[in-house]
Amino acid sequence: MNPHKLLIVDDEEAILEALQRTLRADYELLLADSADAALRLLKKHRNVSLILCDQRMPAMTGVRLLEKSRGIAPHAVRMLLTGYSDIEAVIEAVNRGEIYRYLTKPWENDALRSEIKRGIEYFELQKTIRDQHEKLKELDKAKNLFLMLISHELKTPLTTILAFTESYQKGLAQTRDEQQLFIKRIEEGAKSLGNLIEETLDLITAQTGKLIPHKEQMKLDEMIHSVIENLHPKTIEKKIVFETMIPPLKIKADPELIRKNFKKILEYAVKAAREEDKIWITAKENKKESIEVQISFHGEVLNREQKKKIFEPFLIVGDILNHKMGAGLGLPVSKAIIEAHGGEIDVESSKKKGTLLTIVLPF
Repeated sequence: MNPHKLLIVDDEEAILEALQRTLRADYELLLADSADAALRLLKKHRNVSLILCDQRMPAMTGVRLLEKSRGIAPHAVRMLLTGYSDIEAVIEAVNRGEIYRYLTKPWENDALRSEIKRGIEYFELQKTIRDQHEKLKELDKAKNLFLMLISHELKTPLTTILAFTESYQKGLAQTRDEQQLFIKRIEEGAKSLGNLIEETLDLITAQTGKLIPHKEQMKLDEMIHSVIENLHPKTIEKKIVFETMIPPLKIKADPELIRKNFKKILEYAVKAAREEDKIWITAKENKKESIEVQISFHGEVLNREQKKKIFEPFLIVGDILNHKMGAGLGLPVSKAIIEAHGGEIDVESSKKKGTLLTIVLPF
């Protein structure tokens, strides 16, 4: 972890040297012998955690410098070095919210280090609060987008079911072929609606800690090939071919859950892969008593933000009106299933190598 950066300002060279000797073992120090020099340094190092400044300096007082520093490094903790004769200026500065604490000259080294440490702790606490606030804002925005998307995904199959049911009841399907088409569309809508409800319930189950796998020995290659076989109609539509290199490995897992996991991951791969392309699946045994399964394909390259959020529920990346991957619940559910088994999943994506999903599962 990088040390916190401190800006120390004093027009007395001896004071700067003394402070440097006292603090350099624990912090990265920036030293300035005037207010102007301090402001120039601050503009180059806006990530300063704490500013320690003398009050009595030529051209500009410490209080004034700390006040101006707020516009450059607003989150830095500001501390003032002063003599007792400056107490009125200190009180004014504290009341105006420009400084966190003041220290008096001369100081005791242990006391000084203790006060600086408390200032850094305060800086870290405020940073944590800011980060949590931003995260909550992001989640709130994401949930609103998710509700818009899930509403659309729910209404689409529901509209199909209602429209074709009403038309069928009104006798608009006059031939046997038309009747079969109407029934097919109703069944497709019902299946789509059922899948969405199932994924939503799976996600809620996972997030409430109730996703408990009942493990048993099973053959990895047979299970994956069975999942691929059931995906056959979707792969035919996009003319996608699966290439597999899966040795006869056994894993200890919940058959229903782990099958659902690979079904969702491979469905994602089929949707994201280019037409008339291949999806490669390989598996190998790791030394750390685990099995690694890799699924790779070429398609739209994921950017850094998409890779970061692809397994997170509600965090939909990109234009929601052009979202091509449905409600985006499949991979978050897969991640929950894998983690419930004590495993992990990761994704890499580049224009040259394509997208690579890596699943690690313990024996």
